Amino acid sequence: MPQAMNAGLGVLDPDRVGTGSALLQTFRQVGGTVGVAVLGTVLNSVYRSNVDTEGLPAQAADAVDKGVGGGLAVAERTGSADLLDSVRDAFLTSLNTTMWVSAAIAIVGAALAAALMPKRAAKASEEALMGIPQDR
Repeated sequence: MPQAMNAGLGVLDPDRVGTGSALLQTFRQVGGTVGVAVLGTVLNSVYRSNVDTEGLPAQAADAVDKGVGGGLAVAERTGSADLLDSVRDAFLTSLNTTMWVSAAIAIVGAALAAALMPKRAAKASEEALMGIPQDR
């Protein structure tokens, strides 16, 4: 990531590097937070919609619905191979779906970057790309 930051900042005028750095850091922080929230929601929603809690007491069903750890614990305590399979399958399905959503977000992001990129970008110096401090 430092090389990407160096390349991004290397094309800026020296008096704008501070602003550019702050903007890049803000995008990294917000993007990471939103990404975790969105992908976590996808993971949890798909898991909950695919795990089979039919026939379980309400308290056990709640534990299974809350997450894989609870589901595995209930399956172990009850000795239910069917529940164990259901929890594992639901988790793998949710993980698979989350990876596909991640791929779609990456593709959309790359397409937007390509579409919104200036036709003729300023060229970063070799020193900026290598992370060598520049004297301007």
